[in-house]
This record gives sequence, C-alpha cells and structure tokens, in this order.
Amino acid sequence: MKVYKYGDYYFGGVSHVVPGYFQDVVFVYKNGNNWTSISAERFKTNDSNLNLIKEKIKYATHEDDLIKAVNELRKIGITIEEVNKPPFPEKLLEGKKKIQAEFD
Repeated sequence: MKVYKYGDYYFGGVSHVVPGYFQDVVFVYKNGNNWTSISAERFKTNDSNLNLIKEKIKYATHEDDLIKAVNELRKIGITIEEVNKPPFPEKLLEGKKKIQAEFD
C-alpha cells in the first residue's frame, strides 16, 4: 500500500478485493487530536496545489493510476513524498471487503 504526503495531508488508495485496484482514493489528515479520512472526490480545500492533487488522483482506480498522477504532479513542481510508515492507523486506508455471492 503506497501512501503519499503533501504538507500535512496524506493520500492513498483504499484497497479493493481485487489486488492492485482501489475502492476509493482518500485524503487523511489530523483534525485536532484525531485522524480524519475523506474521499478525494468530496475533499474541499482552498490550497491550489491540494486542489491540483485532488483533481489528478480522485478517479484513480488502480495503483498505476495513482503512481502516474503523482509523477505528473512532481513534474510540474509539486513536492510529494512517499511515506513508508504513515503516522495514522492503517485501518483508515482499509476498504470494506464486499464479496457478492453469485446464485445460479
């Protein structure tokens, strides 16, 4: 699971049941003493660079989409770090495992 950081905000993909795919892409940030997770599609900010990041990553459905978006953002001068050990609980990036049963 790759997690990236810009300023005080972290972002990454929420794993899907299918390996390599995402259910969603979320921003994680500290709100007071608590960590908050919000879908990139619903994330609002006045920071122009964060808005650029949001627009590039919000529809990523695969790990490669997120890597490509981060590389494009770095090329235009936005400093994004890859974080190996995020300071927040990893459950914020864990998806709900939904497997739909098929009936004959």
